[in-house]
This record gives sequence, structure tokens and C-alpha cells, in this order.
Amino acid sequence: MAKRVRENWRRLMLMGLVLSVVLTLGVGTAQAAKKRQSIEIAAANKATFMLMPELPNDNLGGNQLGYFNLRVKKDQTRTVRIKVFNPTKHTIKIYGQVKDATTNDNASVDYLGSNLNDRQLLKQPGSQFVTVPKMTTLAAGATKYIPVKVEIGNNFNGVKATAVNLTANQFNQKSAIKNAYRYAIGLILNGEGLKKRDYHYLQSPSIKTRFTKAKKAAISVELVNPDAMYLEKATINVKLQNQKWHFVQYEQSIKDGKIAPNTRFYVDLLLGGKRLVPGTYDMTLTTRNRRYNKTLHKQVLITESQAKYINRLNAAYLRNRNLILGSLVIVLVLLVGISLRIYYIRKRKKD
Repeated sequence: MAKRVRENWRRLMLMGLVLSVVLTLGVGTAQAAKKRQSIEIAAANKATFMLMPELPNDNLGGNQLGYFNLRVKKDQTRTVRIKVFNPTKHTIKIYGQVKDATTNDNASVDYLGSNLNDRQLLKQPGSQFVTVPKMTTLAAGATKYIPVKVEIGNNFNGVKATAVNLTANQFNQKSAIKNAYRYAIGLILNGEGLKKRDYHYLQSPSIKTRFTKAKKAAISVELVNPDAMYLEKATINVKLQNQKWHFVQYEQSIKDGKIAPNTRFYVDLLLGGKRLVPGTYDMTLTTRNRRYNKTLHKQVLITESQAKYINRLNAAYLRNRNLILGSLVIVLVLLVGISLRIYYIRKRKKD
């Protein structure tokens, strides 16, 4: 019987009903949720445990999705379940956490808590509304349902993007090392619809030079999504054009990017071994997605080691600095000359 159960579970996984270790969600509102998501299935012989979300009938986008996509209201409490199965010969402990979705650098969504949340952008995280048992003990060959409780207090606008993270250790009889496997099951909470007049649009508060996590030199443009909505299939183009030397420019394009609600991240313009050329630059940042098109223009000052935004008055000053300084010197010389002449004229009259 246990063998037959294990085989049935493996078939379910191969049919795509089991969520992958790393979620590839690109979800937003109910309309976006109707599109089927691609799911990478962990190999059954490597998985510590198997799982399948029990999607409710009112799941936005239907039951074919591999994640929860719920419409929620003020003062509402409901519970959904995740079915877990232990195919091993050992009792395992499954540890549960709820993480808020963030955006990785260069526009991909993370559901595993790899990045810190910005509480200034996400003042009321969706994880505050969701609870899951911290630990579930699952005997060998056993099946259980892990409850996920959603409790909404005050209403909210837009989307809260979270994921239930379930983690367990894999037993390896040939080694003392235990590999930890983590599964992320998306849990998207949809509040009141966000109207276009309430959009704050994608913003860029800063720019800097740095070494990326891959130890590559880059000019990194910080982007902020201040709105409680996903920006899906986003195309991001960034171009820095030197104002004096037109052949000097830095550029980066991202296609099919995914940006989580209320998050910040960086787009890296890799130098690729090129020398950082100091000067004043015009930056054009264009973002296109299914919700809106947005173009930002900024003035950038790049030194030998750093980059920063400057206002247009500063940029005009830098472009004409030598002319301005020369004019000031001439005016100063004339003023000194006039003052000296007046002094000598008065001195002669006094004598």
C-alpha cells in the first residue's frame, strides 16, 4: 500500500501538481492570475517530502495554478491547506515560515526571504496576516494537511505578495551531512483594486558604482516600485550618455522582468572591463509593462570612483564651469582695478 501511495504521489508531481523548490510566479491581480505559470519539479528521489496545495474553489485564476491567489476582505478569517507526504523511511520535521516577496537585482521575484523588506515601502506586510505551524512532525509514509490561516484586519488596496516556506532536512545514510530542502508555495492576497489615478509609478532615487554579487564592476541604478502591484513582463532600458563625449555611453536592457509590489532593487550597467569615464551624463530610464509606460530623465555626475544624481542647475554649472569661473575672475579683477583707481584719485585730492 505504501509503495502504491508513493507511486501515485510521483505521478502527481510529474503531472505538474507539485510546486517547485524555487517559485517562478509572475502573478498580480485576478486578470494576471489567469495565465498558467511554468513550474520546475524537484526530482522525486531527491525530495525530502512531497507537497500539493489544496486550492479552494474561489482561487483566482482557477485550480490549475500551483499557488494560492485569494480575494480577501476586511475582518475576514479563512484557512487553506497544504497536503504533505513523507516518502522516506524516517520521521521528518517540516518547519514553516511566511515570507514576503521581494525583488532581486535586475528584476526577478524572490519568495524565499533572500532579501530584506523595506518597511518604508511595505508598511503593512502580507506576512502579518498569515500564520503557519512552526513545526510539523511527519512519520514515515504518512500524509498530513498543514493549515495556513489568513486573518485580515483592516482592508487594504492592491496586492500583498507572500509565500509559505516549508523546509526539512534530507537524510543521507552515506554521509553525516543533511541537505535542507525548501519549498515555496505562493500565497497572494488581493485587496481592493488599485486605480490608475493612485499609481505612483516606478521611481529611481539613487545611483552608485559598486561590485555586484558576482564581483563585476557596474554602475547600479536603484529602482523602486512604490505601488502595491506586480509589474510583470517588464522591459527596462537604462542609458547613460556623456554630455561632452558622445561616443562614451553605458547601457543596459532587461526584458520580461518581474517586480514585486512595494520593493526596491538595482539594475546593473556592467562596465565589462571598460574604464569609468568621469563627467556629466544624461540618463534615460524607460519602463514598459502591461500597466503603464514610464520614462525618467536624470542628470548624473560620475567621478573616478562614484556616481550620483545632480539637478539640472548643477549640470548646467558643470558644463559651463570654466566659462563661469573665468567670468568671475575677470569681474573680480575689474572690481579690484576700479577700487584701486578710486583710492588713488581720493588720495591725490587729499594731498
